[in-house]
Amino acid sequence: MAQVDKDSKKEPNATREGAWAAAGFAVVLVVVGLPVWWYTTTVYRAHLPYGTIQQLSRQLRYHGVGMTLVGVTDPAFTMDLERQLKSMRSIKFLLAQRRPEKEELKIIRATDTLHDLDEKLTATALIASGTLGLFILSESDSRVLDAANVSIAVGRHRLIFVKPEVDMTLLSSVIKDMVINTLASKKADGNKVLHELKGQQRKEAMRQVPTEPGYDVTLTLMVPEPQLISVNWDAKKAVSDYLKPFAKQVQSISEISIRSQVLYMTGLNVSPQWSSSYSHFALPEEQLPLTINAIEAKLGSYVRTRPSLHFVVYIPRVKQAPLFIHKADGTPLEINSFMVPRWGGVMIHNVPALDVNASYPQSVELDTHWIMTTVLTHLHKLLPVPTVKNEESLLLMAPKESCKLADWQLDGLARARVSSYLANIRITLQSLCELVGEISNMVISDEVGGWVWGAVEEWGECGRATREGRLQEATLYCSRSFMQADAAFFHPSMLALLYFPDNQKYAIYVPLFLPVSIPVILSLKVVLGLYKKQTPQKVKSD
Repeated sequence: MAQVDKDSKKEPNATREGAWAAAGFAVVLVVVGLPVWWYTTTVYRAHLPYGTIQQLSRQLRYHGVGMTLVGVTDPAFTMDLERQLKSMRSIKFLLAQRRPEKEELKIIRATDTLHDLDEKLTATALIASGTLGLFILSESDSRVLDAANVSIAVGRHRLIFVKPEVDMTLLSSVIKDMVINTLASKKADGNKVLHELKGQQRKEAMRQVPTEPGYDVTLTLMVPEPQLISVNWDAKKAVSDYLKPFAKQVQSISEISIRSQVLYMTGLNVSPQWSSSYSHFALPEEQLPLTINAIEAKLGSYVRTRPSLHFVVYIPRVKQAPLFIHKADGTPLEINSFMVPRWGGVMIHNVPALDVNASYPQSVELDTHWIMTTVLTHLHKLLPVPTVKNEESLLLMAPKESCKLADWQLDGLARARVSSYLANIRITLQSLCELVGEISNMVISDEVGGWVWGAVEEWGECGRATREGRLQEATLYCSRSFMQADAAFFHPSMLALLYFPDNQKYAIYVPLFLPVSIPVILSLKVVLGLYKKQTPQKVKSD
C-alpha cells in the first residue's frame, strides 16, 4: 500500500518534467529555430528603380534633327517646309535659318560642278554630325543645278542644294528618307504598328536583322562540281576592298566581323526547268526557301552570341547552267539573287560555258564587283541603311568610294539603331520588373541591381541626347544601356529560379518540418492540460 502511494506521488512530478521539457523544446524551436530558418532561407533582393523604369517607359520617344536653312527665302518657304515635315512621328526637326556668309557665296559663284560645291561647302559650313544643311540657291547662283537639270541635289555629306521654286512635297519626302529608314522607325514603334503594314512594306520591315552590338558576316563560295570548274577568286582581296571599308565606317554603330570560306561538292537542292523563251534554266521564286534548308547545316556554326549573316555565291552545276531566278509572272529577276529575312542572301553566279574539247577542270574568273556590290546592297537592306528614291528632278551624289555610305546615311542608320535599342531596352527592363514581381523567391544580387541601375541611367541619358539631337552621344548611351539590361535579364542567378514555382517549396518544406512539428504540438497539448489542472477553480458560495 505504501509502494502505491509512492508511485502515485512520482507520476505528477514525471508528467510535470515532461511537460516542461516539451515546452522548452517548443520555445527553442520557435525562438531559435524559426529565426535561423528564416534568416538562412530569405531571398536577397537588391532594390530596383521600378518607378524610374515606368516613368521612362511612358516618355515620348523622338529624334531631334537640327536643320539649318542657308539662303534668303520667302517666309512662306520655311513655313511650308516646317508644315510638311511635321508629319513624322519619330522625328522632330529643329529648323534654323541664316544668310550665306561671304566665303560661302564666293564658293557658290566660283564652283562649276555640284560635287566640288558639296566638298567645299562641307569644309566651310561645318555641319555637325546628326544635322543637315539646306542651301537655297538663288536664280543667279543655281547654275550648277541648271547644268545638272535638277531642282534638288543631295550631297555626299550632310548638305542639300535646292532652288527657291522647288517642289516642297518632293523636298520634304527626300529629307524624311534621308534622316531615317521609315520601315525601321515603324518597326521600333512596336509589333502593333508592324502588323498594320501590308504587302511589300511588311516584308521589307520583317527582313531587317535584330539590333545587336555586333554581327558575324560569312561570305561563302559554293562550287558543287570542282572536278569540272576551277574557280579563281581572291576572296580575301574582295573582302578587303569592299566589306572592310564599310565595316570600319560603321564600327561606332555596330561591330561587324567578316570571314570567308569555300564549300566544294555542295549545291542547292533545286529542280529548275528549262525555259525555251529565254534559253536558260528557270528557278521559280517559290522554290527559293527550299534552298536554304539544304545548305544551312553545311555553312558552319560557331559558338557566338552575336547574330550571323550569310552571303552565299553559288556556281550552278554544268547541267543546270545558265541558271536564273524567275519571278511569279515568269520573267527573269535582273539581279539574279535573293535575300532571306534576318539571315542573309544568295547570289547565283553563272560562268561561261565550258569548252568540251578542253581538259578538266577548266579555270573560270568570277565577277568580283557584281558579287560584292550585291552583298553590300543586301547588307544595307538588312541593317537597314536609309535610301532616297531616284526622281527625275533629283540628283544623289554617290560617295567617292562606292562601298562606303554617305554621311547622312550613316546618321540615318545610327538613328534607326537608337530607336530599336530604346524599344528593346524598354521591353527588357519592363519584363524584368514583371518577372521579379511574379516570382517572389527570385534572387536579385547586387551585381544584377548595379546593371539595372546602370541601364536605367544610360537609358535616361540616351533619351535626353536623342531629343536634343546629340546623335553620337545617344548612340553611345543606348548601346551601353542595352548591354547592361541584357546582362541583368539573362544573369544565371535570375534564370536559376525562373522555372521554380512556389508550390514546389511545399514539396521541400513539408517532409522537413512535419515530422518535427507533430510531436511538439502533441506535447503542447499535454502542457495545456497540466496547466488547467494546476489552475485553482473558484468555488461558488451560496
